[in-house]
Amino acid sequence: MNDDEKYVARAVELAGRAMGRTFPNPLVGAVIVSRGEVVGEGYHERAGMPHAEVGAIAGAGERARGATLYLNLEPCCHYGKTPPCTDAILGAGISRVVFGIHDPDVKMRGRGAALLREGGVEVKAGVLAAESLELNMPYVHWKLTGRPFVALKLALTLDGRLSAAGRRWVTGVGSREYVHRLRAAMEAVAVGSGTLKADDPQLDRRLFDDSLPPPARIVFDSRLSFPESHRWLGGGAKVLLFCAAGADPGKKKRLEERGAGVYELPRDGGGVDLDSWVDAIAGLGISSVLVEGGGRLAASMMRTGIPDRLVLFHAPFFGGPEAPGWYGDAAQPPWLGEGALKLTRCERIGDDSLAVYDREYLLGYGDKLALMGLTGGE
Repeated sequence: MNDDEKYVARAVELAGRAMGRTFPNPLVGAVIVSRGEVVGEGYHERAGMPHAEVGAIAGAGERARGATLYLNLEPCCHYGKTPPCTDAILGAGISRVVFGIHDPDVKMRGRGAALLREGGVEVKAGVLAAESLELNMPYVHWKLTGRPFVALKLALTLDGRLSAAGRRWVTGVGSREYVHRLRAAMEAVAVGSGTLKADDPQLDRRLFDDSLPPPARIVFDSRLSFPESHRWLGGGAKVLLFCAAGADPGKKKRLEERGAGVYELPRDGGGVDLDSWVDAIAGLGISSVLVEGGGRLAASMMRTGIPDRLVLFHAPFFGGPEAPGWYGDAAQPPWLGEGALKLTRCERIGDDSLAVYDREYLLGYGDKLALMGLTGGE
């Protein structure tokens, strides 16, 4: 690993400290190096607070002049809740900027890098691009497509069962901690009403960071059976219930009075139309959703081809034929032909195994972002 990679890796590490706190903004870390010494560091702590570059420049002070700034994401060049970071970089006299990927926001897409070059700053993009992209994959997908990034997560036995007799959890504690990290990386988490009733999950992020607020909790509840006295309600946390058209208006009103968002969707068989759900989520400005089951919901998601990513945990035992399986449809999903899913990660977590599969188009995002640097935002 050369110096550029070393310091961009540090920027990625710093950016990850704000996991779960920056929505709808990306995760960004910054490192300033002068004559081989780190003189300033920063990261974007939450939406509305100063950006990573500003914090690093403040820490470096006059030592920022002539130094190199390392980032995982292209510096912004537009006014939002904070001023453009390109102005701060030029004002600090930084002579070189190295970053991982271009920002896919339509206001950016190479413009930040182009402005820095016009100001006499040497700019190098594409360092640790894969790591930088993965860190902000939900944000990149949202900005490139206008659709929320949807990951389907399942914990399975070796024979593809969702449970096993005598066990509360299928997977070990390491896998469960990993899931809480996934929840921190996503803006919302979704389950079906059957899973809610059977497991009464907390759907929080406590095993990753118990100081984090819970993600937005989504329940697919076609009959609007969600209890009006449920512990999620009344505390200010975001709860979104998606029911079929024609739900009891009285119950809908009472749930809304307790703070839930209740949204009616067209019916699709025994559930709700999932394509309409994606449109509704996008309309609410939710950039990413982790779908955690159960089996009927997972099968419906796969049948309609909604998930962008499939995250499978396997425990090293069998559930048996009496345990519920995760995919009950006899027919293969029509979109799931050869090459539709690519294995992008496989690792051991304790006694469990993790396999991550991505839709093929996700693998092309790196090339799209690299092209933005050549076009200067056009």
